[in-house]
Amino acid sequence: MPITTDEGTGLVHTAVSAGTEDFRLGKKLGLPMIPVIADNADYLPHMGFLAGKNAKKHPEIILDYLKDKDALGKNWVFRIERYKHRYPGCWRCKAELVWKVADEWYIAMDRPSLKLQSGKQDKRTLRERMIEVAKKITWMPEFGLDRELDWLNNMHDWLISKKNRYWGLALPIYECPNCMRFEVIGSKEELKEKAVKGWDSFEGHTPHKPYIDEILIKCTKCASELKRIGDVGSPWLDAGIVPYSTMKEGNQGVPLYLKDKQEWRKWFPADFITESFPGQFKNWFYAMIAMSTVLEDANPYKRVLGFATLLGEDGKPMHKSCGNSIAFHEGADEIGVDVMRWMYARQNPAENLLFGYTVASEVRRQFYLLLWNIFKFYRMNTDFDAMRNLTDAPIIQNLPVLDQWILSRLKQTEEITKISLSAYDPKQAAQAIEEFTQDLSLWYIRRSRDRVGPSAQDKDDKKSFYSSTQFILKNLSIILSPFLPFMSEEIYTSLTGSASVHLENWPEMSNIIVDDKLVIDMTTIRTIVETGHRVRKEKQIKVRQPLSSLTAQIPKPFALHHKEHRKQYKKLIADELNVKEVNLQSSTDDVLQVSYDLEITDELRFEGEVRDLIRAIQNQRKKLNITINDTINITIPEKYKSHEQNIKNHVQAQKITYGSELHVEKGD
Repeated sequence: MPITTDEGTGLVHTAVSAGTEDFRLGKKLGLPMIPVIADNADYLPHMGFLAGKNAKKHPEIILDYLKDKDALGKNWVFRIERYKHRYPGCWRCKAELVWKVADEWYIAMDRPSLKLQSGKQDKRTLRERMIEVAKKITWMPEFGLDRELDWLNNMHDWLISKKNRYWGLALPIYECPNCMRFEVIGSKEELKEKAVKGWDSFEGHTPHKPYIDEILIKCTKCASELKRIGDVGSPWLDAGIVPYSTMKEGNQGVPLYLKDKQEWRKWFPADFITESFPGQFKNWFYAMIAMSTVLEDANPYKRVLGFATLLGEDGKPMHKSCGNSIAFHEGADEIGVDVMRWMYARQNPAENLLFGYTVASEVRRQFYLLLWNIFKFYRMNTDFDAMRNLTDAPIIQNLPVLDQWILSRLKQTEEITKISLSAYDPKQAAQAIEEFTQDLSLWYIRRSRDRVGPSAQDKDDKKSFYSSTQFILKNLSIILSPFLPFMSEEIYTSLTGSASVHLENWPEMSNIIVDDKLVIDMTTIRTIVETGHRVRKEKQIKVRQPLSSLTAQIPKPFALHHKEHRKQYKKLIADELNVKEVNLQSSTDDVLQVSYDLEITDELRFEGEVRDLIRAIQNQRKKLNITINDTINITIPEKYKSHEQNIKNHVQAQKITYGSELHVEKGD
């Protein structure tokens, strides 16, 4: 019931053993803590008319008692009203909880240490020592340290016991019922030495219930026989001791920490651990720091990567009851494990990952399929041109500028990926790979389509493209192998015939020298192209319609560095924007501008019609499932006869006849 200043008796009721705030106040004031309920929430026998009743199943019992007394004229009820308030519930089954006071075992956080430091007692508390150890660790993200320190500064003594449990670490604490002393046993050897009964029943078993409870030891003060307390330990005691308990010679026998500490130190501390941030500051991260502080005053790991929570794509926690839960095998079948891995790799681990089929389809479309289609384009055209398995690595200085640029971008991507992974930052690596894949698909492959296939006549240029692309795909598949193990395996083994991409070393690419100025220049060229496309769209002139000229006004920040490449730069612009002539001019303006000569002559208009015809033929070829390796026979209007050879080359026509309507069929 809420307490107000304008009504009530002025008396404050507190139940020390029935609520967190009441308990803290009672402990501070030294009030008696009277137990009222058992572990099953039944009222205890000394509770009179309440005895044996369940506190949750019979919440009305106290109100009924008060009403009965009030009915007898004793004025026990001032007012009864319903009051809505927050109430604790089980996170798993949603059942209402009952607060109950119990005796538990804790590790004190604020008592001076008994440990000797340089021959003197170390008077720092465990809390203070743990804070110093936590600061030696590299936290990723950096705010992880702030979260851990917040927990260490504000936590109470560390609760390590669990009552009424069977499974788990049997706490090796033996308490004397007579003199109230307790002993903590540190090893099996010590337990065997102190055991006065039950060792034969225990021997050969692990130190768990029920066998461990057969053993009795003798109190060192009063000689009483002591039985182990019934509690099991917090699972984080087991998890926290991992750096000391798991390293064994041949993974068998006594831990190296107890047997050969010099050998153990070769492996301590761990280089890296990772777990979800929200709960582990007070659990695993904390427990390992606690154990390592007590044993070695050293950090148990050098670096920790924490990540946020996996949620449904609706932003809500995943639960079957919410309809947004996806089982792993279902997601793997529907999404594909490579795509799932990439979703994690590209995510900022400090932010919650929204997981679902819609998000996955975007990742697949924007990256995964883009990469796969690059490989398909390469294989389809190498089959046609019979240029598979070129063994010579490309000599970058001898290549066309487009090939030089993409190889520089590959080398940049390799360097960024290597640095990022060395710094445990897969997100930055994934971002660099995605950007490179965009460059590879949307510019390099796009601008190279006419360099290969049936319409391409320059064999040297073809070889340059194929050798460059094969080199890129081989090395990119190695770079991608930690991220996309299945696609990278398919691409690499298909290209090389080798056993597995996962047996290869990281690519050296020492023959590739990054040309930073060329990379900057190509960014300018692409900016010109993007601006040119926007102007065409504004003027409502489709790209298939040729125009006579384009002029680009280039401000100083965009100035081109490689003057010797201007001819090739102009050709890239002309081919992409379908213009006959490109003029590149310096400008004093701040903004790059593009303008066209918009006069469309009869000749230009007819060229545009020819391009439309070629596109229509290719669409028909696609509908008929005619592959690039197949020739076709076509019927077209006679007005296109002057462009017969051009059309033939572009569509790989075996025979052209003339008629009133377009017709496409497979050739012989």
